[in-house]
This record gives sequence, structure tokens and C-alpha cells, in this order.
Amino acid sequence: MTRLFVHNPFFRLLSGLVVGVMVYLLILLINNTIANVETIFNNEELYVCIGLSYISFESMRLVVLVLRRFVATQQNGRHILLQTIATLCVSLALVTLAISLYFKFLLGFSIGSSELNLFLAIYFFVGLLYNLLYFSQYYLQLENKELIAEETKLREKIDADFFSFRNDINPDLLYESLENLILTIHHDSFSAEEQIDYLAGVYRYTLVNRHKELVSYQDELNSAKNLLALLNYKYRDCLHLKSSVRDDHTIHLIPGSLLITIDAIVRNTLISEKSPLTILIYEEDDYIVVQHQLNEKLIAHTASMDSFLRLQRSYSFFSENTFVQVKAGNQNYIKFPAIGVTQNVEEPV
Repeated sequence: MTRLFVHNPFFRLLSGLVVGVMVYLLILLINNTIANVETIFNNEELYVCIGLSYISFESMRLVVLVLRRFVATQQNGRHILLQTIATLCVSLALVTLAISLYFKFLLGFSIGSSELNLFLAIYFFVGLLYNLLYFSQYYLQLENKELIAEETKLREKIDADFFSFRNDINPDLLYESLENLILTIHHDSFSAEEQIDYLAGVYRYTLVNRHKELVSYQDELNSAKNLLALLNYKYRDCLHLKSSVRDDHTIHLIPGSLLITIDAIVRNTLISEKSPLTILIYEEDDYIVVQHQLNEKLIAHTASMDSFLRLQRSYSFFSENTFVQVKAGNQNYIKFPAIGVTQNVEEPV
């Protein structure tokens, strides 16, 4: 948030000068001597009014800083009342002290009650105006900050929708699957039909759920099994998936969580018949953990890792628990926040 005007050096420098002149002219007006200002103009009295204005503004600014440090929130009526009273009390007390000392030690006599009350009344309204301007700018900036935050979230959602659409297509998976089909269809039509079924299952799932915010873990797991079965045609059955997560349809994930994660794991892991890839999925506290052995490729697959990072950021919108990836020893642990959703069944009327 931009600094408030009371902390601006130019405002602090000019406010006392301008208000001091206005206070001096107002006093002359109240005393019916404004018409004779050219003959009765007194530099010393003007400087006193300017000095009192600086004392008033700087003391109120100091109170604002102190309250901002020690008061938890500034967004309620109690704080407005507290700041207004505190700034007025401190400002008027210092103005009283300063004007009394000026009259006593420089003019040689005590200030009269009428003159003192006049100064206090003027600086009372100056203090009210100061607080009015402060809170008007404060709440205006607060509203602007909320609008900017909403615009930022909207832009992030649009970006997320765009990248989600690209992830739904996953051109690398589509082209690789079609290439495998071309190699298979001429000598094993049954295997080619199976690949088509698995490929259709993966893309049907992503397209059906692309506008959903959450899906059940079991639906996500079934789609992940289709993906793994499809990839096994390329990797010669070297991919294995084992899940021990309970099947009660209360655990939900963002659509495509397992698909994107498994795709990123497979594309960035060296896999062979002597070094197969086994992916374990299990529950741990409030997380769904995906575990596999590390055997990273020399060059990372950029597109899959970018999709994985976007998925990681997406979970911050749905859970207070953070999306965690930990590499310990030769194992990689990817932890999804397990989002619990309770389904309320409506009774028929």
C-alpha cells in the first residue's frame, strides 16, 4: 500500500506553513481586523501560528505512528474514535503549552482565557480535518488494495484456465500415443484398440472435468491407471502404480493432479527393464503422498515441469496446507493436500 499523505515529506513541510497562514488570517477575521491587515500585520504572530501548526501536525502524526504500531487493527469504528481523541488531546495539549510559554516568556504576561480558547477551537477543527483526511485516504487505499487483489486473482484465474486448457490437450502425450499406434496397428490390431481405449479414457476424463474445481480421489486414480497403462506400451510394462488410499469418496483433488504428476515423473525419470519405475500412493496425516525412486534424466522436460509447478500453485487456493515436494536420499515425495468434501444428500420433499 502507498504511504499515506501524512508521512509525505512535502506535505509535512508545506502543511504547517499553509495552515499557519490560514490560522493567522482566521484569527484576524474573528477579531474583525482583517480589513486592517496591511497596517497590523505582525511577522512574529504569523511565525507563532506557523510554529503551532507544525507542532499540531507533527504531534498528531506521532500519535498515528504509535497507534499503528500498538493497535492490532485500524478497520473499525473504535480505532477511528481512539485515534481522533488521542490526536486531538495530544495536539491541543502541546498547542496550549507552546502558546502559554510564548506569552509568558516572550511577551511577559499570561495568555487570556478568551485568546487561549480561540486558539484551541481553531486547532480542534484543524485536528478534526486532519483525521478526516487521514481516514478518507486510508479507506480509499484499502478499497483500492482490495480491488487490485480481486483483479490479480481474476487474472490468475484466467491464466490458470488458459494453461489448464493446454494441459487438457497435452500435445506431447497425444503425439507420442499416435506414433505408438502407427507402429502397433499394422502388426497387432488388438493392442492398438486397447491403446485407443486408454487414450480416449484419459482425454475423456480431462475434458469432462476441466470445468470442475475438485474431483474425488478414486476418479483421479482411475484416470491415472489409464494413463499408466497407455504409457506402458512405450515403456514395455516398466511402470507400476500401487495405491493404499481408502476408498470412501471423501478425499478430493484438483482435476488432473495425478495425471500431471505422473506425466512429470515419467518424463523426467530414466526407465528401463532393469530399472523400472514404481509409484506408491498413500495417506499421511492430511496429505496424499506420491512416492517414487529418484533416477532423474540429465535434461528436464520443461513442459511437464511447468505444468507441475502450476498445479503446485493451484493448491494454495483450496487448502491451507502447502503442496510439498521433498527429495530424501534416493526417494522423491510429492504431497498433495487432501481436500475433504462432505456431500450432503437432500431428502425428497
